[in-house]
Amino acid sequence: MARTFRRKRERHEYYWVLHDWESRLPFGHWVQLDPRSKAGRKAVAHFHSDKTVTLRSSAPRWYRKTFDHRIRTANDRMLRRWLADPEFDPVFRAWHNHNANWSWW
Repeated sequence: MARTFRRKRERHEYYWVLHDWESRLPFGHWVQLDPRSKAGRKAVAHFHSDKTVTLRSSAPRWYRKTFDHRIRTANDRMLRRWLADPEFDPVFRAWHNHNANWSWW
């Protein structure tokens, strides 16, 4: 199912999308962008692209791959250690389905 079809009737609240931190002043302050200005349109476009990270999104793919690789390597070490010494009691980590997403935040 295409993303545009899924989001066809979805309404977005752009209040937090159109906030920008203005740091030219000594202490800085938040600026509300106009949605029709060039900067506002750019912020909305960035929000609708897949580059935006929100609390609903998962961790980046590179991070999940690295995280899963560490778990696979540890499990492989346990297996090899058990094969070398059958009296060794291995402990495998098999509950890693969403751990990368939790550790990312």
